[in-house]
Amino acid sequence: MPTKKQGEKQTRKNQEGQYRKMKAVAWGCLAGIGVGMILLCMISALMAAGKLPVWAGDAIGLVAGCVMAAAAAMVCARVSGQNGFFLGMGCAAILFVGCLLCALATGQQPDFWALIRLFSMLLCGCIFGSIGVNLRFRRA
Repeated sequence: MPTKKQGEKQTRKNQEGQYRKMKAVAWGCLAGIGVGMILLCMISALMAAGKLPVWAGDAIGLVAGCVMAAAAAMVCARVSGQNGFFLGMGCAAILFVGCLLCALATGQQPDFWALIRLFSMLLCGCIFGSIGVNLRFRRA
């Protein structure tokens, strides 16, 4: 049976671990939003110039969502250093909800593309979260 001091030490350790995970998810989501903003600005400039067709908006949005989820999961996994699969999935889910709320605010109806975007973003988040945790950088 742990003593009171050991229990407090264990609780503090758990709280620090939770704080580290929340901080990693926050940094990951911010990185994903930043990458998404840059990517969507480039896409909108290309569409305005007539280089990209307007009818391909759903497919382009799907690719942009996957790139956002991948960037968020990679940053989250690098910051946390553990649980990349689940933290990457969490980042992708948060980004999807944000994108869905923005789409609903502009008057779009959720359709089949939203479901495809959800699963593809979750898949990208899981894959790149796992890659981010297992990626090793050489130090010179």
